[in-house]
Amino acid sequence: MKESIFLNMKKLIITGLFSILFTWSFAQQDPQFSQNMYNRLYNNPGVAGSNNAICATLLYRQQWITFDGNPETFLLSVHSPFRLFNMSWGGGLNIVKDGLGNENTLFVKGSLAYRMALGTGNLGVGLTLGMLQKKIGSNWVSIDPFAQDAAIPDNGAGKTGFDMDFGVYYKTDKLYLGLSALHLPSGTLSDSYSASSTPGAVPVDFNYKIARHYYIMAGYDYDLPIDMPLTLQPSVFVKSDAASTQVDVNVNLLYNNMVWVGVSYRMQDALVPMIGFMKDGIADGVLKIGVSYDVTTSILRQYSNGSIEVMASYCFNLPDKTIVKKHKTVRFL
Repeated sequence: MKESIFLNMKKLIITGLFSILFTWSFAQQDPQFSQNMYNRLYNNPGVAGSNNAICATLLYRQQWITFDGNPETFLLSVHSPFRLFNMSWGGGLNIVKDGLGNENTLFVKGSLAYRMALGTGNLGVGLTLGMLQKKIGSNWVSIDPFAQDAAIPDNGAGKTGFDMDFGVYYKTDKLYLGLSALHLPSGTLSDSYSASSTPGAVPVDFNYKIARHYYIMAGYDYDLPIDMPLTLQPSVFVKSDAASTQVDVNVNLLYNNMVWVGVSYRMQDALVPMIGFMKDGIADGVLKIGVSYDVTTSILRQYSNGSIEVMASYCFNLPDKTIVKKHKTVRFL
């Protein structure tokens, strides 16, 4: 009996710590990514078409892997440059599925960016339109003894709404800098549901407040002045919902444009070692594969073995196209 009470108390304490840290760290409406330097389109539509290539990225992340119902995220991202009306554009698509316990969020968004030359680089001003779907499943887990919560519909609850993002992204051969705002409409997803079949149940209202999020990203490639093909790649990633802010500081070291190792520090949350491999010339494209592991530095380190993330991307190089500009000459007047 005492052992059962102790186990239930332990579950309650761990669940409470999990909920407190989850809320404190970032309100986590947007998924958490550690390899954000290789996954820029999701957070900034201005990135669309920034490479002279068709680029696709797959990413899978499991956060706080020892918790039941821990955050789990899948991402597919594709973008490419194109020309329309004699102007340079970029188009992109993001599909993200993010789960936490019995909560599931789905993002499906299309991006369009206008691209222009600026100084030694290229500037993209982008807009994303799409949908955000939030669902609360009925497959919740309670602490023994089991008791059905009449406030949870038998078939769960959920709502789909319109979403829009805006971003500006500047890139040169060595530098990138981006500013963006996601979920511009903000607002609340609301719906009502019939009562559960549980005796005494009442009609249920579903309300999910969407917070606007702001992002800053920046990075630089510095070729070390030594007799080895080494490039230092520092970067910073800042995100905020105007109520709390989180900062990732990263340094990667790239050897011979093939292998990189690095580490990120997420303020008051995790230390993130990472490693990756890059291969050029695969079907006229570039393949990247990366793995990162979040070593938890917060109070959750007593209960979680950290978070793991796997990334794969491929960019198919497009041929350079020379733009022929029309001009007049007095010979034909």
